[in-house]
Amino acid sequence: MAPTTTSPLIITLFLFFSISPPSHCFKITTKLIHRDSYFSPLYNATATTADRAGRILEATLARYGHLISSYDDDEPLGVDIEASGSWGTKFNIFYVNFSIGDPPVPQLALMDTGSDLLWVKCPPCSPCSTSSGATYFYSFNSKTYSPLPCTHDCKKCTDYMGGHSSEGVYATEQLTFQTSNNGFVTTIPKVLFGCSTKLTGPEGLDPHVNGVLGLIAGADTPTIPYGHFSLATRLGTSFSYCVDSLSDRYYPHNHLSFGDAVDLIGETTPLYLQDDGRYCVHLSGISLDGKTLDIDIDVFAKMALKNKIMMDSGSELFLLYTEAFDVVKAEVERLAFFELKAVAPVRPLELCFRGTVEKDAGGFPTLGIQFIGGVELVLDRFGMFLQVKDDVFCLAVVRSKGVTIIGMMAQQGYNVGYDLGARSVSFQKMDCQLVEG
Repeated sequence: MAPTTTSPLIITLFLFFSISPPSHCFKITTKLIHRDSYFSPLYNATATTADRAGRILEATLARYGHLISSYDDDEPLGVDIEASGSWGTKFNIFYVNFSIGDPPVPQLALMDTGSDLLWVKCPPCSPCSTSSGATYFYSFNSKTYSPLPCTHDCKKCTDYMGGHSSEGVYATEQLTFQTSNNGFVTTIPKVLFGCSTKLTGPEGLDPHVNGVLGLIAGADTPTIPYGHFSLATRLGTSFSYCVDSLSDRYYPHNHLSFGDAVDLIGETTPLYLQDDGRYCVHLSGISLDGKTLDIDIDVFAKMALKNKIMMDSGSELFLLYTEAFDVVKAEVERLAFFELKAVAPVRPLELCFRGTVEKDAGGFPTLGIQFIGGVELVLDRFGMFLQVKDDVFCLAVVRSKGVTIIGMMAQQGYNVGYDLGARSVSFQKMDCQLVEG
């Protein structure tokens, strides 16, 4: 069963909050840390292939449940979703390092294009573990911390994330980023954030992680102007990220960039915002081996009409609407019939084969996600297939009964740029090291 959501509170502030964005030609680039990478505090050298795949699959189901919660007419995947929320212990994908306050306190936060608010844990908080190694932000020790005046309701300001929630107060504070390429330090003053004192949900946030860095444009409120919840719009009108092979645990050049001078390169397709600011796109088709598959264009048109095709940094796999999925599955089966040995499915993945992606899928044709405007996101074998056991790999596309979600496996190997002013998203296939500066 999909997780339920809590109805948001209406928050009234006595103070009209307005901050001018930084000057033009501004750019901050900071490293992205994959949960399973060598650079992650959650890195587990003894984790097996099955362990990592199991976490990815469980996270996929949980994230799906969270994302469809804003729709009234959607059904679950058809598989039990026992875990809920979008940023619990098993569901983090990429982290960002920064410091908050004066003196600066290092933080590790989850990057999320599915939420707008930046928030961190602020002791006394529940739950907060002193044995996790996390460095918590004690607001009373900072010379630049400033809580926003508000009614008593603001004591329950809540960032809603499916089955989880974070409660606390709104405040402004300075953030400090160390850039990934040259170590320069950039300080951003008076950033709106949530100082969280209570986390609720089945598992809460991983104790090694301090909070969430939301990147959606955000929704308007009567007292807080559009976009000021989101760090993405606080630092300009653009942001981009670039991630390489998610299976390479030692790759050091995954990164996130903010500001009007970020790398918006490659082909572009229109970007559409849901009412809550989540990022949606329109698809025109799916290709395999360069050939557009015979999928009724009305399938994508109906989904586009309701903004049901999402770009999401919190999902690892590619979730595809069932009518399109059936065509893709049948064509992959046909092409694999003489080359690969089919084995029992590993739910929710329906098409699995004996062997390894590295050795046995090398000659398999690429899968293309086609956007309106002639843009195509091309998935090689590492974007198409997931190694689920040492000797089994599966098509990393999940049947979805409600929405299509383009996760990070499909986006790996690309610089993905969001131009919020022009409402477009760009894709450029490249080594992330080339745009890290």
